[in-house]
Amino acid sequence: MGSWDSTCLLNGIIHIEQGPVLEWVGFPLGVVKGIAGQTRLKVTMRGSQGHAGTVPMSMRDDPMAAAAEAIVLLESLCKHPQDFLSFDGQCKSYSLESLSTYSFVPLVRYRLGQVQVTFTVDLRAIDDMGREAVVCELSNRLYQICDRRSASCTIDRKHDANAVICDSELTSKLKSAAYLGLKRMTGSVQDEVPVLMSGAGHDTMALSHLTMVGMLFVRCRGGISHFPEEHVLDDMMFGHLVWQSWHS
Repeated sequence: MGSWDSTCLLNGIIHIEQGPVLEWVGFPLGVVKGIAGQTRLKVTMRGSQGHAGTVPMSMRDDPMAAAAEAIVLLESLCKHPQDFLSFDGQCKSYSLESLSTYSFVPLVRYRLGQVQVTFTVDLRAIDDMGREAVVCELSNRLYQICDRRSASCTIDRKHDANAVICDSELTSKLKSAAYLGLKRMTGSVQDEVPVLMSGAGHDTMALSHLTMVGMLFVRCRGGISHFPEEHVLDDMMFGHLVWQSWHS
């Protein structure tokens, strides 16, 4: 659900969160501070396995083992980027607490004793410089893993999209409207209205080049979207009322 104001200088949208945070903190809606930038990589590792029992472990060039190590590394890097990156004193300027990733199950192919393992990586963060630093560090470490295991590694960069930061004044007004609306409905509000990053991409990313943008998230059960199990209660109507009260 979106709208343009009368001067066409503003675009706003109400969208389900597509994640579990609002449900977990117990709030019907949250304000979006920005949409994460994205980098998608296709990683291909090649090597050989050999017969079980006859090829010593020291002589194996198994790319599946390299891929397994790489995926564990990827998880650690995204959960604790500060343990892997050095920023020459600029670490605090990167917003990497929101770094997230998604990697597909590896695809394995065999041919004439050779083994190829392919998997994809989807890195998302609200800080473009931080995301780029993670891509660089991840790529270097993947090459090191394969070198150590005598496997080859190819990394293809398939997609890049810069992050979009929502208009700060609009975000502040939406947060105030959400707080007042929730207070009128419930009588009291114990905590601040959550301010979230959108990990999912939206049409708003394209419109941000034309106008100021703002977003409201409403919670959805289990964070599920684009499946039959997607479910939103009265929160969408509450979000609409908050938006109308601010926009009127």
